[in-house]
Amino acid sequence: MNIDVRLNLLGVLRIKQSELALDTPADATVATLIGLIDQHNPGFAAALSNADGGLSPQFVVFVNGRNAVQLDDMKTRLNAGDVVNVIPAIAGG
Repeated sequence: MNIDVRLNLLGVLRIKQSELALDTPADATVATLIGLIDQHNPGFAAALSNADGGLSPQFVVFVNGRNAVQLDDMKTRLNAGDVVNVIPAIAGG
């Protein structure tokens, strides 16, 4: 069984389509989702991952408005109807 997840990529890595509806496995995680996108956009997973395999501080990933790092990082489970936003971290003044 697969689930439907909506993904919003806001200014991310020159990916042409900023909003995607993806059919993911029922046991999908943030890592699964990133891997699916990487299949069609090589380098996506490397850009969003740190050396330890967690989410890079260069990007913020929100699952239903909650920061994935504060949930279960790359292991955050996704459910049908979830909305995932990937946003580049911005700093400065």
